Amino acid sequence: MITHDELIFCLQQKYPNLAHGVDFWVGQEMSRDSGEQLAPARIIAWHVEGQPTDEDVASLVEQYGEAATAHVLGQRAREERDRRLEQADAMFYKAMDSGDATKAQLVGKYRQALREVPDQPGFPVDFTWPDIPDALPDQSPSNGQNTETQTSDT
Repeated sequence: MITHDELIFCLQQKYPNLAHGVDFWVGQEMSRDSGEQLAPARIIAWHVEGQPTDEDVASLVEQYGEAATAHVLGQRAREERDRRLEQADAMFYKAMDSGDATKAQLVGKYRQALREVPDQPGFPVDFTWPDIPDALPDQSPSNGQNTETQTSDT
């Protein structure tokens, strides 16, 4: 089932000069209770001439759907990577403030590994987050994010 962001990606392949939220709007039905998507995303408003038909949209999804999924997964993974980099920055400054050059060096290597995540084979569908250095067990991610392999569920 195509998501909001995936449909926007597909539409922007054919209409690169149009902006979602200005020239067109995409929406999807969601469950109020679970937040789960109930139906495929669809165009809910088109403010320029030449609105694509349902058949046109289906053709775009067929043509660009896999690329759209990879694009969205890549965006999400980069957002998570950026969140982890912010945490690593805090770890680095904490180590530097305490004068622990060894920990600072370990965190520096961890930060570099985070920056290299998008270069891993299989990114963004199948990749592994780098482990937080063992010397920093008190610095693990605070929101319960794990360091397991990221895989697509779409």
